Amino acid sequence: MSERERELQRSYSRREFLKLTGGIGVGGLVLGSPTAWAQEASKTDSPAWTPKVQTNIQTALAVPRTEFSLPGLFPGRVVEIRDPRLQREGKTDPGRIRKDFHEGILRLTGKKPSEAFKLFFSKNDTVGIKVNPVGAGQISTHTELVDSVIQWLREGGLSGQQIVIWDRFEPMMKDAGFTAARFPGVRIEALQTIDESAAEGKSNDNSRWLGKDGHHLSEDRFDRDIFYWADVEAPQDLPYLNQHVFNGKESYFGKLITKGLTKIINLPAFKNTGNGISMATKNLGYGSICNTGRLHKPLFFHVNTEVLAFPCLRDKVVLNIVDGIKGQYDGGPDAVPKFIYDLNTLFFSTDPFAVDAVCHQSLLEKRLAMGVKVNRHPMFSEYLRYAQRLGLGIGEVSQIKHVLLG
Repeated sequence: MSERERELQRSYSRREFLKLTGGIGVGGLVLGSPTAWAQEASKTDSPAWTPKVQTNIQTALAVPRTEFSLPGLFPGRVVEIRDPRLQREGKTDPGRIRKDFHEGILRLTGKKPSEAFKLFFSKNDTVGIKVNPVGAGQISTHTELVDSVIQWLREGGLSGQQIVIWDRFEPMMKDAGFTAARFPGVRIEALQTIDESAAEGKSNDNSRWLGKDGHHLSEDRFDRDIFYWADVEAPQDLPYLNQHVFNGKESYFGKLITKGLTKIINLPAFKNTGNGISMATKNLGYGSICNTGRLHKPLFFHVNTEVLAFPCLRDKVVLNIVDGIKGQYDGGPDAVPKFIYDLNTLFFSTDPFAVDAVCHQSLLEKRLAMGVKVNRHPMFSEYLRYAQRLGLGIGEVSQIKHVLLG
């Protein structure tokens, strides 16, 4: 890679599977999909971004911080590596991905990967790798990038049983190639199962997800003691329950997150959600809890900040690498092939809000270049500045140290 390093301050499918958090049942669309909601929200003329409902955010904020609490060891620092050689003749180059991964870790931390490992992890840690499987094989997290992360962790002294590739939905992980066969010796875990046939209205047999006691078979995978509470009602029908496990006012965190993992590496894809983005914070905010469909309309981007304030994420997420080998500039968060392009970029940060701010600007520039009508309403990025007010990250773009390579 030709290196020109500069530090700057910048302003800035699985069959479209249920629209991920929308939920399609026998009666049709249960809730508006993230895409539909984002399109509707883009029309708003609301003068200010304000939370619309009460939540239990203060409960999370009251818990003392640790040395690893967000925004992490390098607040507001984002390393962006652009490398057209990440793909050759339409195929990803694993060797090049590994080289750029090592370079990104070095430039972020100032240390070689072997030494940087010691900054984030001990040999007693259990590390979760949070992937994004939406749009399998199109815009999902690349398995080759996950390979590089696993190799780094193994070289640092972790065993396969101390490494967990995870996401919320079991079937989507399989579709995107996150299986035991593809990653031998490493744990593969999902927060919940779901019956796609029932969710899509193709079957009336609910036995594959609903127990004889009337409870979702995945209930035990969620921690009933740790939850994001929001004063928002959830639908009470079976299709919603199938997808969301619970339908009260609590969105429970997965036990894997609260009890199973000690550190988390976040590997989101690079894509839009309407005029906003679906990257580092959304991959965690909506991927770590259940019962999310009810939150989209009143609290969509708000969730990206507040869920990350809870210690089970705030104190465990030590690294974020946005997978921009491919990018999608419109139609997201579901995969729409005509909007997917070769971005050939990786973004590194300990601060998920800073990296989202950098990526938001990058995506905005791409949308403008492609002639997409852009709504610059602050509601699409105010959650980043809200995070800064809460001490979770650097969302003010003038305070972000952006290192660009390539």
